[in-house]
Amino acid sequence: MRNTGICLVAIILGTLALAGCSRENADWKSATAADTPEAYQQFLQQHPKSANAAQAQTRIQQIAEDHDWQAAAAADTREAYQQFITAHADSKWAQEARIRIENFAQSGAAPAARQPVTGPPATAAAANPPPGQGASGRPAHGAGSKLASTGDHRHFVQLGAFHSKARAESEWQMLAAKYPDDLKSLKPHFVPGRSKSGPVYKLRVSVHSESDAKGLCSRLKQHAQVCVPVTA
Repeated sequence: MRNTGICLVAIILGTLALAGCSRENADWKSATAADTPEAYQQFLQQHPKSANAAQAQTRIQQIAEDHDWQAAAAADTREAYQQFITAHADSKWAQEARIRIENFAQSGAAPAARQPVTGPPATAAAANPPPGQGASGRPAHGAGSKLASTGDHRHFVQLGAFHSKARAESEWQMLAAKYPDDLKSLKPHFVPGRSKSGPVYKLRVSVHSESDAKGLCSRLKQHAQVCVPVTA
């Protein structure tokens, strides 16, 4: 009888243990299905010693990092990326945040417009008109009317700044494949420069006008892709 009682106790304890494991597994499945910090926190409160506890903690941190990264990318400012690095120095997004900060440092404000070459005084120009022009400075009758375009600005958008040309070229290949409608037909330029951390290569693509640059950046920023209009 005594042995029978011991066996019954063992069976009961085993049944309870199985029930507990079954409930824990069900709660973990529910938490992973919801995949929210709240769901994982609830699981940890119910099963603090679970074998899945460490994974739940890690996932909570990952979700927080992803949320903060999306917020930083949406703001797309140097300050937002710096705040992200301060909060998540070891995040998988930290290097990308540093690159984008570098992009802001490299692009800065658009370069000042080049000043047109100052011509001779009006009286001198009238007295000695250049070949092909009348005294008024307008093209002479029959002369070619095509105007020189050397004073026109060249418009670009900057897509990144990298510590080697190979890295910049690799990034271009990735971006051109990722955004073929916007980038595939554009020509990349790998412009050497310097930053506080050493030499960099700025990845730029040329566009026809300032409005094209703004439109391209507007579309790319919808995908959290850094894009800064610049002129040269």
